[in-house]
Amino acid sequence: MVKFIFSQMANLLSSGIIANREIPKKYVVPPGKRHAQAGFIEIPIIDLQDQKNSTQNILKASQDLGLFQVINHGIPSKLMNDAMKVFKEVFDLPPEERSKINMKEDLNQVCRIYTSSYNYDSEEFHFWRDVLRHTCNPLVECIKFWPQKPENYREIVGEYVVALKDMGKKILEQITQGLGLEKGYFASELTEDNILTINHYPICPDPSVTIGLPRHKDPTLINIVQAAPVNVPGLQLFKDGQWFGFETAPNAFLVFVGNQLEVVSNGKMKAVVHRVVTNASKARTTAVFFMSPTMDCIVEPAKAIVEAQDCGPLYKAFRYKEYFDIHTGHDGDRDTILESYNFKIKQSSIP
Repeated sequence: MVKFIFSQMANLLSSGIIANREIPKKYVVPPGKRHAQAGFIEIPIIDLQDQKNSTQNILKASQDLGLFQVINHGIPSKLMNDAMKVFKEVFDLPPEERSKINMKEDLNQVCRIYTSSYNYDSEEFHFWRDVLRHTCNPLVECIKFWPQKPENYREIVGEYVVALKDMGKKILEQITQGLGLEKGYFASELTEDNILTINHYPICPDPSVTIGLPRHKDPTLINIVQAAPVNVPGLQLFKDGQWFGFETAPNAFLVFVGNQLEVVSNGKMKAVVHRVVTNASKARTTAVFFMSPTMDCIVEPAKAIVEAQDCGPLYKAFRYKEYFDIHTGHDGDRDTILESYNFKIKQSSIP
């Protein structure tokens, strides 16, 4: 495992492995999986202080797109800017400093930096990204293993994580109300696994043959994303058979519906298919806060929703670790994994 971790560190795109503006062969994506021309779509902006309308607006956006953005969320713009500043600085650290981040041998170590994905050694092609991954729960224990440089990193990112978790709880409580579930439904093992991932997408000499992340749905309950500035595009969503790019409002966070929320809502809320394309002129750095079930949590449609729909559960119950292992071990597009848990899709596929 140590060899695996350090081989990925040596190949960090941000370490300057690109020579003569040539794309390393392993990063060239097969023609059928390269990104095509995309249209443009507007993502709903939801004011979290507008308590009269925000709940219904969140539900509508989650049903229509599986994605919305929030403003007036309570996180100061200074904290957002400070966090993004230190995230970018980590990828500029000298190799000897970055190597200190990867000091534990297990795959689920508290904090590590790597390139592409977990499946680096076996994947068909590499993704054009470097990753800094933090385990965040319990914060008081995890923060001791986070980077010590740049200065004040742990202080800034610790405050950032607490603020993101509080905002996520507020959003999920509004979703609870909108779905007609009992108060505190998601204040349980459904949300107790928190990961903060920083995705860094360096400038790419030829975006036409690379991909930052391929099409997928997220394996989580929800993701909260602080995206790159509006003048550095990259995120795209898939809707009605077409890819669309979009912009993020100033000081807004994007909220992605994940597969587990689609299951719990018995299909009322839809996980969004999305991807990340590369950029020839500017690097992009995004922060993603994952709110997920614990590995031993049993995920299933909420009984109150099933009874109200009077159509039976669409998904079978499963242990989250079972699903997560399939997701992380899958070398390819990850937008259809949930179908194997859907009763109707499985039945319709039987000859």
